[in-house]
Amino acid sequence: MRVPWRLKWTFAQFARPAEYRKHSAVLRSAPSFYFTMLEKLIPGLSPEMKYLALANGHVIPVRDFMTLYIYKEIFIERCYDLPLDRSAPVIVDIGANSGLFALRLKQLYPSAMISCYEPFPPNFVQLQNTISVNKLESVTPIQKAVGARPGRTKLYIHKRNMGGHSFYATEALNTDHVDVEVIDLPSILGDLQHDVDLLKLDCEGAEFDILMSLRMADARKIRRIIVETTSDLYDVDQLNAQMTSLGYRHQPKNGLSVYTQHLVA
Repeated sequence: MRVPWRLKWTFAQFARPAEYRKHSAVLRSAPSFYFTMLEKLIPGLSPEMKYLALANGHVIPVRDFMTLYIYKEIFIERCYDLPLDRSAPVIVDIGANSGLFALRLKQLYPSAMISCYEPFPPNFVQLQNTISVNKLESVTPIQKAVGARPGRTKLYIHKRNMGGHSFYATEALNTDHVDVEVIDLPSILGDLQHDVDLLKLDCEGAEFDILMSLRMADARKIRRIIVETTSDLYDVDQLNAQMTSLGYRHQPKNGLSVYTQHLVA
């Protein structure tokens, strides 16, 4: 019998006792992660919000099981931790989900200014809650999707993964959808009126069209980009070639792609 992914992942967490020390360094109570994981394992069994208290005083609101997976990626594996040149960086978060990336970056750079783009209404509510309960300043939630061109489009809803909603039904494994507003990257840069120190994209395939439509003039305004690529939808080598042509150096990091601008404006 095939073991469900959630159960398999949960077993793996208990099978790695060395991970406990990592949670202890991040959380006020490491056992809270394991108890919450068991409570959230079966969808609908424990629908109320739980909170993981971080050692620095912030909290992680947990409504869905997948939040724990995302927490582990961001706070334990530190997949998005990057050195930035300024103590008050300008950051754009595309695919902000429930706001854990923004929360982590505010830990690393308390004076950061972060614009968070999240189109899916339930995720957006959780994003607002993460910002509110942690009293995060200079973090702006924006309920829009980001694409190659502005307008409106269908966002297909993944039934089990709050981070799996996509412009592509094949990625979401579902044809149910919501209609969302789309903004493009040039509009975001125009609204900010600042160069961007870090652009993060985790948008289930939309990153390809966004970056393939990036113009040199706009690329010069974005110092570093970190992307979760979607290799089953497009040729990642083609994307890397595009970014190289725009003056970026490519470096793999924990399954992500980091592009660093080195051309002088």
